[in-house]
Amino acid sequence: MAHVALIHGAFNELWGPNELKARWLPAVQDGLWHHGRSITPDEVDVCFYGDLFRLDLATLDHDEWQTERAGAEDLLAGFGDENGLQVLSQAAGKATYDRTVDMVTIMANDPTLSETVRERLLYRIGPDTRVVIAHSLGTVIAYNTLLANPTVQLDTLITLGSPLGSEMLPTDEGVEPGAWPGGVDRWVNIVSNTDHIAYPSKVADRFGDRVEEHVIDNGHRGHAPEPYLNSRPTGAALARALEL
Repeated sequence: MAHVALIHGAFNELWGPNELKARWLPAVQDGLWHHGRSITPDEVDVCFYGDLFRLDLATLDHDEWQTERAGAEDLLAGFGDENGLQVLSQAAGKATYDRTVDMVTIMANDPTLSETVRERLLYRIGPDTRVVIAHSLGTVIAYNTLLANPTVQLDTLITLGSPLGSEMLPTDEGVEPGAWPGGVDRWVNIVSNTDHIAYPSKVADRFGDRVEEHVIDNGHRGHAPEPYLNSRPTGAALARALEL
């Protein structure tokens, strides 16, 4: 098994695991470069689940889909505040907003999807895995997966652009809000001050002082994964884990 498992966020359904690795590995290398370290491609693996959100037009019932999609829009309309739908649409742009509605619709109508995604991540974590690096929605998946599988021992969880600080995110039944993610020894959360999805971060507030939090500047690419991956704090957390 690879030493590092990467898990992506939303809106990657038009990519694939090999394409994502080709995009992200140089950024991971650049993060380590700050600290005089490097990593081989064989030491890095990608947990990919974007294909689960790609519509199969050959089997899609368009009328039923539109009805279900309207229900998802109603759900998003109440997200955050009374103007949640309008705010989300303006902040994300129409294309991103439309894909968000698609994702919510798919998740609402496939009760096995969450378990499938978790199984894919667990498959990428083995005895040699020291670090899981998760971005955006991937941080929620990684957290819930590790929480539900406390026997999985992991040196470091690195979360990038994470929405986990939001109290609106549901927790699994029977799980106390703010519970530590299973067998993780160290949790490093990194947020950009230009990331409108994750900043200001409340991850440390929600999960306690054990979370090491760093604020960085991603400029105009506030929520993009690559500036997170190539940052000094990400490289430092990864370098330390690889030395163990």
